[in-house]
Amino acid sequence: MSDCIFCRIIAGAAPAYVIGQDDQVIVFLSLENHPLIVTKAHIPNLYTLPPELGAPIMEWSVKIAVALKRALGCEGIYVTQANEPAAAQDVFHYHMHIYPRWFAAGRSAQYTTVASAESKQHTLDLIRQALTQG
Repeated sequence: MSDCIFCRIIAGAAPAYVIGQDDQVIVFLSLENHPLIVTKAHIPNLYTLPPELGAPIMEWSVKIAVALKRALGCEGIYVTQANEPAAAQDVFHYHMHIYPRWFAAGRSAQYTTVASAESKQHTLDLIRQALTQG
């Protein structure tokens, strides 16, 4: 779908900091610099997600969560997935957010502002390195 930013990223028509991908799933950094697990097929939300995509999505989620923890040294991982505007879904293409979290005040990433290109490249490099270690 030409009006879907995730479809444009998947097609290579929009830039992204891609962490990894396979035939069904792509993982890239959000504008705010946390990983997104995204179906390659344009699936609007969880309600329309084919059951056979559940396993690949969760496999990537686990792999990315482990790598994110190793890469950033975070104390926890927060996973979220929103459906419909009432739940704050703003891109209507199935995706799951993987957020690193810390206990220390001031270190809990809120991810509410667009990150710089340098910050995203640094995060991408750290996650990719952690993926190769495990």
